[in-house]
Amino acid sequence: MSEGDLAVMKPETMKSYIWLQTADGSIQQVEQEVAMFCPMICQEVIQKGVGSSKNHAISLPQRVNPAMFSLILDYCRFHQLPGRSNKERKTYDERFIRMDTKRLCELTSAADSLQLKPLVDLTSRALARIIEGKTPEEIREIFHLPDDLTEEEKLEPLKNTMDDPRIRLLNRLYAKKRKELKERERLKNVEVEEHVDERSVDDLLSFINGRDPKVVKMSKGKKKKKKKKDQKIVSSNDIHDKESHDLYSKQQCVEETGSSMREVPNLPSAEDDISTPKAGSEDEDIDDEIDPAMRELLDR
Repeated sequence: MSEGDLAVMKPETMKSYIWLQTADGSIQQVEQEVAMFCPMICQEVIQKGVGSSKNHAISLPQRVNPAMFSLILDYCRFHQLPGRSNKERKTYDERFIRMDTKRLCELTSAADSLQLKPLVDLTSRALARIIEGKTPEEIREIFHLPDDLTEEEKLEPLKNTMDDPRIRLLNRLYAKKRKELKERERLKNVEVEEHVDERSVDDLLSFINGRDPKVVKMSKGKKKKKKKKDQKIVSSNDIHDKESHDLYSKQQCVEETGSSMREVPNLPSAEDDISTPKAGSEDEDIDDEIDPAMRELLDR
């Protein structure tokens, strides 16, 4: 092979490099066609003319650490080569994003800093599939996010500068939720205001002393009923005693009358009066012997 052929082949076989400095301060060389696949690096080379030497290395954004930058370079090396089919690119992308959620988030942030939109879209779709169908609590747990927002702050309307219909619908749902939340708070306050302690002083004292007001009320009611019952029994007993006393008095009177009549001497019968007339002196003697009270009783 002649020297001319070597001279012709030399420019084709020679590769140019760009010097890049990551966030930790380390500097490395990267193939120019690979590094230029990132729009941010391409702008730095074209506009500022940096990256041609180690002393003029391009400083990468803070979010681009060495581990994430290595992944990005692998992605660029595969996709910058012409002749790849869509099936090959899709298969490579599916394998490329098989990583944990933390690394996927870091890779998305680093790709966004380098303005590498295809990789940002790829990782964002992967994250969307991870959080699809998850509740806010589950999403916070996946990404280790603190829950420091109140209910009202969570329902604040979102900014819709691009007039996205999805954001409009979400804001309407948020407005409905805020209205329901305010209504629940209002009903809760009304219930608290209407809840007034209607117990009497005796009930409160019984509660303080450790007694059940209901039991106290029942015992009081039983006492009142018992007192009324006792009063009725006493009144009925009084009536019965009075009736017994009257009956006893009547019996006593009858007995006294009977005994008085037994004490009266035998009087002559009507036949004796007819058959045996008596002298006036004897009649007078009999009349004198009868007690005046007994005479009055006999006359009756």
